[in-house]
Order: sequence, then C-alpha cells, then structure tokens
Amino acid sequence: MKKNSKRKNTSDSEHWSHKHDYPIEEVWNTKNTLARLIAPRLITFRELEKHGHPDGFKDIREWNATIQKMIDAFELMKYAHCLSEEETKTVSEGLALFCKYFKNLWD
Repeated sequence: MKKNSKRKNTSDSEHWSHKHDYPIEEVWNTKNTLARLIAPRLITFRELEKHGHPDGFKDIREWNATIQKMIDAFELMKYAHCLSEEETKTVSEGLALFCKYFKNLWD
C-alpha cells in the first residue's frame, strides 16, 4: 500500500516558504501581503458600532477619522511599490497612527 504524503512535490517546493506554509512571493512582498490583510479588517472595525474610543478623542467620529487615515495608508501599500510624495506622506501618517493606536483596535 502506498503512503499518502502531505509534502508538496519537489517541483512545487521552490514556490513556497521553507516551511511550506505560504507562497514565497508573500515573503518577498511581506509589506504588501500584510497591507492586503490589515486594510479590510480596519475597514470592518471602522464600520462597527463601537462602545468607546481611546483617550484624547472627543467622539467616535474623530476616532473613525483616525482609523480612516490608517486604512488609507494600508490601501496605498497593498500593491504600490513606487509612491508619489503625497502618497508617501499619507502612508507615513497612517502607519504612525497604526503604531500609536494598535492596542486600541478592539471593542
């Protein structure tokens, strides 16, 4: 009886990470891959009926506007490799806000 192997065949292995968990292209373009994962989750989070906001925000609308800046950054990063000066500024601002409020992305 022949064993059923779960390992990928040798010809496919060059297209996968060393542990065969995901395509190597996702590793080469980690920032784009993560941006494609984060952006839709931030969009959904922004749309939630939240029960509060971090200190320093006067209301949910201001908090949602900040989340939108994060979304804008990740949307630009999803596929772009070469950004304009204005886009680079948008990405920098959004990433700074994402880092600052990362622990507040829950409800």
